[in-house]
Amino acid sequence: MPDATPRLSHQQLMLMQTMTGPFLTTGKWPVWHYVLTELDRKGLDADELLKSLPYVGTRAVGGLSYGLAWYEYNGLSEDARPALTMAAGLHLAELENVFDSLLRVVHYLVQRQTFARSSPDAVQRSYVEADEVAREFPAMSAEFLQAVPGMLRIEPLLMRGAQGWYNKANGEQSWRYELHRYLLRFRGVSTLREYVTSQMEYVKQTNLEYGLEPRNTPGQFVLERKGVWSHSFVQEEAAAEAELPPTVTPVAEPKPYVNAGLRDELAAKQGKTKLNVDKLIALLHELDDNYAGGNAYSCHAMLRAVIDHVPPLLGHKSFEAAVNNYTWTRTDKKYMTPLAGVQDAGGRRTAPANPGQCRCHHHA
Repeated sequence: MPDATPRLSHQQLMLMQTMTGPFLTTGKWPVWHYVLTELDRKGLDADELLKSLPYVGTRAVGGLSYGLAWYEYNGLSEDARPALTMAAGLHLAELENVFDSLLRVVHYLVQRQTFARSSPDAVQRSYVEADEVAREFPAMSAEFLQAVPGMLRIEPLLMRGAQGWYNKANGEQSWRYELHRYLLRFRGVSTLREYVTSQMEYVKQTNLEYGLEPRNTPGQFVLERKGVWSHSFVQEEAAAEAELPPTVTPVAEPKPYVNAGLRDELAAKQGKTKLNVDKLIALLHELDDNYAGGNAYSCHAMLRAVIDHVPPLLGHKSFEAAVNNYTWTRTDKKYMTPLAGVQDAGGRRTAPANPGQCRCHHHA
């Protein structure tokens, strides 16, 4: 199989190594100010180098992309923490062991999904807890296990099940991952290179379905060429055909519709309230997925379903009662009032609520 990733310049590798050092020590990617300062000393522009790292896919609204780095392409603040994806492990020997270990975790998730229970009468959701992963892989360090949810959250397909951190009944912090059928795309994947190739194929397939995939764009991974599936980097070759000099294209993941911090806050509330927020978190994930896929009508339905879960969380039986009676700030009240109209758009809710039952008590 041709190489799934391009050759990188010495300067690009220096950028990635600068980001990797603190991650291997603390399990956290460094703040961007650190990277900027370190590369400034070497006469290098970290912003331009980050944007120069190659990717496959498109940054167009509703499109998907996957590259060596994950970051907010609309502008990086100095306290932001750009991260390297598993694809970067094909370039840096320092990350090889880390991402090989993460791939073992992915294999375990695939195995658990393969044998997950199902019911003909109701949706049954299954989760893998951090403690379970620790028991399965006793040689993996606590620092690595703490970094796992953050690493999964920036990988296409894998981000679907990322649940974030929450407090257990005993007060300890932990994380869990929701199993889903898309994990089975990695069944039979045995190496990091095969994993990266599978992610690239998924991005290609998804974008083609929505007519968003650019073809043979200089500076990007190319997944399809002259009718033959390949996974080689053809920057120079494509540029020569187009009679253009080799160029590079910024890496970017599509921005989620829902603030990731909100899902983390909801997960942290699990066990601290009488309400079960599993279904609400699942709905937020589905909203993000539909937004990334450009499914406007599905997004609207998901928004209405999410809004149905708001009143019980605020101690009210209806959304209108929550808007009128909850203690909002003036700004929040200004934004909440129009949402009452969104809930009743089309003349009814997505599914009529049972007045005697709080939806947040449902175990989907």
